[in-house]
Amino acid sequence: MKTRNHFFFVRLGALLSVVLVALGGAGCRSAGKPASASFASVVISDRSAVQILDTTIAVFREDGYTPLASGRELIFDKEGSRLNTLSRDGLVATQAGAVTVVRVKVELIELGPSSQRLQAHAFMVSGAGDSFFEDEHKLADFRGRPYQRLLDEVAKRLK
Repeated sequence: MKTRNHFFFVRLGALLSVVLVALGGAGCRSAGKPASASFASVVISDRSAVQILDTTIAVFREDGYTPLASGRELIFDKEGSRLNTLSRDGLVATQAGAVTVVRVKVELIELGPSSQRLQAHAFMVSGAGDSFFEDEHKLADFRGRPYQRLLDEVAKRLK
């Protein structure tokens, strides 16, 4: 026989679940920022696209990234940690020499005549460089802090 306390705790648990789902869905986006800029972004004014992109390449290179593509969308790769590889590819693949790559895609968006947004998204990539087996997984928005720091450094150098 179930007691009144049992039903109380079941209902309390259900209510807490609903509240947590609602809070999780709300996210941590700041007002005025589009969803595409929610991972990491900065707004830079009074600088040319060439200045911004050149500075971005320099900052990412200094942090150990290799530029792969240029234009208004930059792509950078950096070898992930052994733990990254272990979590993405498993123990056997890690022992066999598999390497997971951290890939950052940076895009420059025109906002107005003298303002542009530099935004980034990061991915964990298994089998990087293999056109058939490459597997890219986007990092969650809450993991954007290190990439925000890099973009902040770009903005700081351009002031």
